[in-house]
Amino acid sequence: MTLLLVRRATAAAVALALLAAPVQRALAASCYATADIEAQEAMLYQTRLMVLSDTCGGDVYRDFTVRNRDSIVAYQRQLMDHYRRTGSHSPAATLDSYLTRIANETSLSNGREQAQALCDHSVSFLTEAKTINNAQFRERVAQLAAANARSYRRCAK
Repeated sequence: MTLLLVRRATAAAVALALLAAPVQRALAASCYATADIEAQEAMLYQTRLMVLSDTCGGDVYRDFTVRNRDSIVAYQRQLMDHYRRTGSHSPAATLDSYLTRIANETSLSNGREQAQALCDHSVSFLTEAKTINNAQFRERVAQLAAANARSYRRCAK
């Protein structure tokens, strides 16, 4: 019975990936403004936290999202604006697809390591997330965006 559920979940994930592939290819070809990069890095941070919080236990993710709701919503709106500018007919659906994809990728990546080892390696990240507020989160995201800027195709000014 459990194997059947795993197979169905895998089939659903593959189907979702196939449906999202044309949108993701179009978005990959687009360029990113600084605000777009920061929004994407914020969603990566939030998703990493969600997966780690689920794996390692505790209320870190829930508390983080409550405390940083305003920033999270602003970053989501920024990404939807980016998707709209790059031709998405449904920016909200594109965002949902993107968030699902990165959560799945993060889970698969984390699944390669035993949970206890993963949680041990993630202590500093989880500790930061326990107390970070909106202003600190925005500062952290700006640092991540600057550190990872080379992986994005920048828009001409």
